[in-house]
Amino acid sequence: MRVKTGDLFMGVVLFGLSIALYIQTGNINTAMIYALGPVFFPKILIYSLGVLSLVLMYQSVDFTGKKNWCKAVAKFDANTMVLRWLLVGLTLLYLFLLPIISYVFATIPFLFLAMCLLGPRTPKKLITYGITSVAVTLALQYIFATLLKLFLP
Repeated sequence: MRVKTGDLFMGVVLFGLSIALYIQTGNINTAMIYALGPVFFPKILIYSLGVLSLVLMYQSVDFTGKKNWCKAVAKFDANTMVLRWLLVGLTLLYLFLLPIISYVFATIPFLFLAMCLLGPRTPKKLITYGITSVAVTLALQYIFATLLKLFLP
């Protein structure tokens, strides 16, 4: 039996965090009447975190000895480093523009440019990136603003 210690440790920490956060949701004031309640969305996130941390813990243990784990190759790639820093700069620009130009108008170009940075840039993919950026942004706007009554910047 082999164990990926880092993954197992992270799974245990995240599971403990999900338990602590679940306990904390008991302190949320539910006196106001909402369609879904103020505890609904945090509990969805907490349940997801707990389940995914359990999956991570399970995957970090090789019970049969047949998993093909290999050590990551540590080599410097200048192109990858440039892409990482461009994404960091794009994220900082997004955070700066978010309160100024609103959620929808900041998020659509951010998602599109991030996908262009990280993925292939063929004409078909660019169309897919544009449609995905608009659809995800508007879906999140609808979920948060309309269903959950949470206002986005």
